[in-house]
Amino acid sequence: MLIDGKWVADWQPVQARDDKGGFVRQTSSFRHWVTPDGSAGPTGEGGFPAKAGRYRLYVALICPWASRTLIGRTLKGLRDVIPVSVVRPELGEQGWRFDDGVDAGAL
Repeated sequence: MLIDGKWVADWQPVQARDDKGGFVRQTSSFRHWVTPDGSAGPTGEGGFPAKAGRYRLYVALICPWASRTLIGRTLKGLRDVIPVSVVRPELGEQGWRFDDGVDAGAL
């Protein structure tokens, strides 16, 4: 997996565990908002302009959070605005591989 510009051989997707071995969610580094004009969102953080074709959603279909983003994208009517790329459900030595066999247009 390429992390901070360096290949890391034994990267694990779950990098933090509690004392019982359970998953500990990392703090998100994505705090900016997508707004109609790119202005700051409700938190006051800088925004990005809403524009068709500017953004892409990357998902692994085995991930429950990815499923939620796909549902949200559909419920908000963004299927024609935000394209999707799907990765395979296996984590390889160099990270996730994209799956050409999935019809992302159907998602």
